[in-house]
Order: sequence, then structure tokens, then C-alpha cells
Amino acid sequence: MVRSDEHMRVLFAGLIRDKLGLYRSIAIKIVNSSADADDAIQGALLRAWSKRWSFRGDEIALSSWVAKITVSESYNILRKRKRQERIRQDYVTDRPNENPSLARLDRAIAELPERYRETVHIGILSALSGEEAARQLGCSTNTLYQRIHKAKALLRETMRRMENE
Repeated sequence: MVRSDEHMRVLFAGLIRDKLGLYRSIAIKIVNSSADADDAIQGALLRAWSKRWSFRGDEIALSSWVAKITVSESYNILRKRKRQERIRQDYVTDRPNENPSLARLDRAIAELPERYRETVHIGILSALSGEEAARQLGCSTNTLYQRIHKAKALLRETMRRMENE
């Protein structure tokens, strides 16, 4: 069955209206977090929409297809969460006689989202020029400097929080 873009838009709008609660409950059971469940649903719907032309079936099959994608996206989030936790554990090491401020900074860097942690390592701590660092990170130099600014702000915020703990 050949479908127009408008027909697919209507199908997806109805799917979101009628089945969003189902998809959310599926995702929450897997990721145990409302925020992560919402991310999984959003990722699933975006993935389904981008692959809508490869779908062959009726409205019921479309709902099942999106549910399967939601499950897949939920497990992707769990895998990403585990990877980030491993990175944090590997990154933070207990070194006796280390300056407590440096240890706090190490922990704060480890807590940064991956994009900003990479920016700190490649854009600040490496010996690369701004242009070389930006190329390594796959962004423009302007974006690199914006990420450095954001990473520093996140580090200051995290360091303040750690001092108050």
C-alpha cells in the first residue's frame, strides 16, 4: 500500500494520541526512570518516523512496530547508562596523598556528560590547537569553544555542590 506523507502523519499522530501511555509504561519497566523512559519514547518515535517508508503493514502492526522500537531504545539507554558508569568508575581512582581539591576535580570531570568530558580532555587538557581539537571532536572551532565554556560552567557547579556535601 502506497501512503502519502500526510497519511503517515495522521497515522503517527493517532498512534501518539492513543498509545503513548502504553509506550511509556513499557519504557519505564525497562529503564526504571520517568526521564529516561521519555527519552526512550522520543528516540523510538523519531526512529520510527525516519524509517516510516520501510514499514509495510496496517495501523495495528504500526503500533507493535513502534512498541518494539521503544523496547530497543530503552535497552540502548540502559547500555549507555552502564557505559557511562564504567567510565566514571575507571576515571576516578583513589590515590593516597592526593590533593583533595584535585580528587574533587577528577570526580567532577567524571560526572560530566560524555560530550563535555571529551571536550575537557581533547579541547583543554591535550596539546592540540583549537582547530585540531575541533576536528577530533567533529565540530567547528566555535562549537568547541562553546562546549568548553559549558563544560567549565558544569564543572564549577559540580565542584560547588561537592564542597557543600
